Amino acid sequence: MSSSIHPTSEWHAMQDVFYRKHRVYQMQWAELDLSRFRVSSSSFGGPIALLRNDRLLLEAGPAPTLDSSIHVFSASGQTIGKIEYDGVHHIAGFAWNNREQLVCVQEDGTVRIFSLSGQDPTSFSLGPDARGGVVDCRFWDQGLVAMTGDYRFVYVNDICEPKPKLMADAHLTELPHSWAIVPPHLTLSHHVEVLASVGATLLSIDAVGVQDQLLDHGPYAHISVSPNGRLAALCSDNGRRIQVVSMDFQRSFSEYNSTTNDTLTDMAWCGSDAAVASFATGETLLLGPFGDTLTFTHDAPMHLVQELDGVRMFNALSHEFLCKVSEDSKSVFQIGSTSPAALLYDAMDGIRAHSSRADDTVRSIQDDMPQAVDTCISAAGSEPIAELQQSLLRAASLGKSFLPVYSGDKLVDMCRNLRVVNCLTSYSVGIPVSLLQFQSLPFEEWVARLLNRNQHKLAATLCHYMEQPADQVYVHWACAKIRSSSTDDDALYRSLRERLDALQGSTIASFVDIAEVANHCGYQRLAIRLLEHEPRAANQVPLLISMGQERTAMDAAIRSGDADLVYFVIFHLFKAMPLGEFFQVVGRTPAAGRLFERY
Repeated sequence: MSSSIHPTSEWHAMQDVFYRKHRVYQMQWAELDLSRFRVSSSSFGGPIALLRNDRLLLEAGPAPTLDSSIHVFSASGQTIGKIEYDGVHHIAGFAWNNREQLVCVQEDGTVRIFSLSGQDPTSFSLGPDARGGVVDCRFWDQGLVAMTGDYRFVYVNDICEPKPKLMADAHLTELPHSWAIVPPHLTLSHHVEVLASVGATLLSIDAVGVQDQLLDHGPYAHISVSPNGRLAALCSDNGRRIQVVSMDFQRSFSEYNSTTNDTLTDMAWCGSDAAVASFATGETLLLGPFGDTLTFTHDAPMHLVQELDGVRMFNALSHEFLCKVSEDSKSVFQIGSTSPAALLYDAMDGIRAHSSRADDTVRSIQDDMPQAVDTCISAAGSEPIAELQQSLLRAASLGKSFLPVYSGDKLVDMCRNLRVVNCLTSYSVGIPVSLLQFQSLPFEEWVARLLNRNQHKLAATLCHYMEQPADQVYVHWACAKIRSSSTDDDALYRSLRERLDALQGSTIASFVDIAEVANHCGYQRLAIRLLEHEPRAANQVPLLISMGQERTAMDAAIRSGDADLVYFVIFHLFKAMPLGEFFQVVGRTPAAGRLFERY
């Protein structure tokens, strides 16, 4: 093989299916005891937030404990920043949303939303329904459900436009043993549902009613819903029994019974048909669709992060990714495979080893060559190791040279996408994503995630490489430069113009966002000078008015030739100024005066 390690060395068989457990990183942070912290990790290779667990009595020792702030790390364990949390009330729950914003729900019902940098947080209240306090929370992409002190559930469908609503009353008199949510996009009603373990059964609670699922194997210590919403994994209160059932709770698909008293610490899904359980001893269990299991041993309990195509697992020492091996990879690498793709890959190895049999192997594929090339390209997209990706793509390129007619677009696109994926996964960036995850989000979203980490140079490079506009990169860089600057307006303007004028064939479509940040940071003269470069007066004028630059706004409106824009300034002046001063200002501008007389 061309790779020093055979890819099947990371494979683990479960009947006719293979799972791969691949180490992505050795964590770069100082040796932390994660049991001392409350941990939240974002999907799509997002950041990790650590908050010291102030409800635990911690014994003094050599291991660092950090302070009471929320510390943010990349998935590789490198420090991104620190969120200074000044809330008087304790945090009932916190999690990342799909925009990499940290949503913190306080015990008094206040919800605070922080960006990755911790700057300019926003907040809202869960309203009078949470006046009894909040004791626990669950989150999904842009929404949350909070359990109040009187055991009612309050939900918010969109934290960007929060409208807290109360769910049906289940008449709970004590905390449920555990509870989980089913996000709106996975339910038939398109409303969020709560699954609460009460006694020996489960209650399904939504906005209009409560349904008893009439189970008798509870109580359940953990509940986890599969990514497609069709299955649920239930762990008994003593941690010995894990069961996978349908979401109508009428069918049981698999079951695991433990003979030990190991405590389950976390549960998630690897894809939509295998559940993963992490135990306090460091053991991680994969429960397959038909009751088959795989067991992995680690030095410490693993925190689980559910992804589209697998599950990420990390502790203080390592970060791993567990996923199902694709059919294309099996076709190429499975021991004894004689598929066209496997033959093509072996032929490539033979050519590199100067074997005389390589040509015969290639020619034996004959009419199956297009299929072999496509399979090698697809297999490269599912392999996490760059060396294997390169070998598979070289094999595809070799097969392509034997085809008189074959479009190379698929090969070129795969090479381009894998370069970006590998760049994001590097230790310095720390965003471990698979090709499937990368392709499931718009490219602009990945650029935004790099900008959240102030990786401006890399973001601009990727935009040029992918032939995408880089406007948002330069705007974000300019705004970050202004926020962190301590120089005067003129020096800062020269610095910005020198950098922006040096852009190779790129221009910024709008300067309004940069000017708004400059004005917010106290650089009003800089904001006015930046607005001189704004090509659209309709964007220019409102900001000038908000800055108190009415005369400049009037001049810009008149230069634009837009009568509606001039009227906009006139009516603002009419409301904001004494009548005498208003006529004085309008009278100095003949064009404005004529429009006002006509009105």
